Amino acid sequence: MKNQLVHLMLNDEVRIIAADTTQLVEEAKAIHGTYPVATAVLGRTLTAAAILGSQLRWEWENLTITLNGGGPAGTVLATANGNCEVKGYIANPQVNLPAREDGKLDVGGAVGKDGFLTVSKDLGLKEPYVGQTALVSGEIAEDLAYYYLQSEQQPTIVYLSVWVDIDTSVLRAGGLVISPMPGASEETLSFIESRLFEIQNYALMLMQYSPEEAVRKIFRDGKIELTREQEPKYICNCSKERFSQGILSLGREE
Repeated sequence: MKNQLVHLMLNDEVRIIAADTTQLVEEAKAIHGTYPVATAVLGRTLTAAAILGSQLRWEWENLTITLNGGGPAGTVLATANGNCEVKGYIANPQVNLPAREDGKLDVGGAVGKDGFLTVSKDLGLKEPYVGQTALVSGEIAEDLAYYYLQSEQQPTIVYLSVWVDIDTSVLRAGGLVISPMPGASEETLSFIESRLFEIQNYALMLMQYSPEEAVRKIFRDGKIELTREQEPKYICNCSKERFSQGILSLGREE
């Protein structure tokens, strides 16, 4: 199974990016030796980075998402370039928390919400663009949606999910970013709202469908146009020297 990421247009008014990052997250789990909660935390962050990275204009451009929420997972970051190549890091890969009351992994508890989500974009200018917003829940998707609203002034639906099987393998991982364009009609916005339940089942749909097929199923009464396809990859090209420089760039507390 290969990783997939697609860009689509809904009714010529809404941009949708849909990804299946199952293999990528499984590879990251193996490299970092993450426990289930840490797998979900790192996997969601990597998926978010792949989606945001796919919007970069040039292959050499890159961005980094950093989460510092004060939770037991510690600092979490993921980097992606315009070629959809990603890598990531979690300070405490062995973080282990009880499941939430609904049975789901406690991602928010692991990340914490006493801190910030930071997105740094290196676009080849003198200084990188840095956007930072307070964490809302630590669940990452909700925090990223808040970032889009505050830093990009763009109301956006963000869905990120990592399903970890009983044997700790990654059953499914993926994400959706749905961004109405300025001036999108009320009819289209209402149409999206009517599909919120289906959107929340996107990871389940990946068990049977590709990302494009899943989006077409969710918005089956709309006009869907595929505009671009990419294959996200986990590429760890860190040397000891580069890793040391990265550590030095962190603050003393981190």
